[in-house]
Amino acid sequence: MLTKYEPCQAYLENKLYPSRESWARYSIGKIFTAGVESTQQVESINGVLKKHLDRSTLLKKLVKEVERELNKEAHYSRLNNYYGSNPSIGLPSTYKTIFKDIDSILKECLMPILLSLQRA
Repeated sequence: MLTKYEPCQAYLENKLYPSRESWARYSIGKIFTAGVESTQQVESINGVLKKHLDRSTLLKKLVKEVERELNKEAHYSRLNNYYGSNPSIGLPSTYKTIFKDIDSILKECLMPILLSLQRA
């Protein structure tokens, strides 16, 4: 991270790193999943398929069930992205209140699109 964001190295080392225990849990949950999410997705689909299918199920029905589950998941993902991209208006946000100093530095170092992703 220090090499990737070299202009912010002093800030990262002196300000952000000492408070790492307070933000690490949040960052890990949002960014680092170690592949757990995809495993849970597969297990979820397997569970649904086991409920709807048995040995006598035709391949055509199997394909329809898989497509239905994937469509449901894609729809949920689109809704989640939509609601996540629409910030609430008028309410003080965390990045403007608690992390004001960090946000001002991120404004200098990141492009607007990356800044909005960081704030999401």
